[in-house]
Amino acid sequence: MDLPLATFSKISWYPFSDEPVIRSLWYMPRLCDPFFLFPEESPDGKWHLFGHTWVGIEHFISENGISWEPRKMIELRGHSPSIYQEDGIYYLVYEKHNASLPAWRKGRLRRKEEEKIQYSRFEMRSSTDLILFSEPKIILDSRQIPFAKDGLKKPRISRPQIIRDSDGYRLYFGASHLALPDTHQKTSRYFALALSSTLEGPYALANEGECLLQPNADDPYRNMAVGSIKVVRAQDGFVGFECAMYWDKKLGRTNSVLLQLESQDGLVFKPSYRAPLLTVPESGWASRYIVGCDLHYKSEESCWYCYFSANAKAGILPVRESIGLLLGKEPSLRKVFI
Repeated sequence: MDLPLATFSKISWYPFSDEPVIRSLWYMPRLCDPFFLFPEESPDGKWHLFGHTWVGIEHFISENGISWEPRKMIELRGHSPSIYQEDGIYYLVYEKHNASLPAWRKGRLRRKEEEKIQYSRFEMRSSTDLILFSEPKIILDSRQIPFAKDGLKKPRISRPQIIRDSDGYRLYFGASHLALPDTHQKTSRYFALALSSTLEGPYALANEGECLLQPNADDPYRNMAVGSIKVVRAQDGFVGFECAMYWDKKLGRTNSVLLQLESQDGLVFKPSYRAPLLTVPESGWASRYIVGCDLHYKSEESCWYCYFSANAKAGILPVRESIGLLLGKEPSLRKVFI
């Protein structure tokens, strides 16, 4: 259901809980970039959520959207998964920038094959049941994106998301990345768009080959990096939900915030006049950075569900990243439960 742009600025957002709904575990200390499906969107009537760890793309299922169980790993060394659904087929789109060759293959042949596939690219795999997936197909190569190499030795693209419109398919994504100077948190430098008349491509850069958004030293919330952006269709345009990275003068460190962006054409995104939807708390599991999010509207509840990943660091322990939940309603529709 597509809502008018004006409706998004009226939504009241509040955390479901002070605790994450999927907490990081010892074997997946950093669970990032969630993407989820409601039961009515899935083949088995259950909630499904995908995210990535340092190992690869993890798949979770739930009966209620609150208590989640890990199901299986889908793609070793895959990053930033999203799902596009069309005609009963689920298309898993993700970033891959590592070779996946068997360890026993050695010598010149192995080196040549690694040179062919050891670069950042978007891959797509299809499924009818979210259990068995087809072999991957490359739909966008980072070497085709001129600004994906800015500040890097090798080009990098990340966080793909496909939206269909009347002219074909839009592939929104992050390009290049940087490590924040004080914490070395990695984040997307730019935000870009590629277009195609067919789902599997080829995709070509829109906006005359330029990125849509980039860091701006004069922007209070995007002066370090664009970060992750989730795009949602509206009746009269597009809404972006940005986990922007900035230098916090008051705290004397880098920080992040979840912002709302608006666009009439899906090319020019401007900040909404409303206050940030979510800021980093002083303490707790999300006290370092808000990293990524995914949100969808549940019509029968008149409610938005926004799962987001955020992290924290305690002393010498490794950074831990988990998944939290925000709920959003128009004030007139918000119910009070006693």
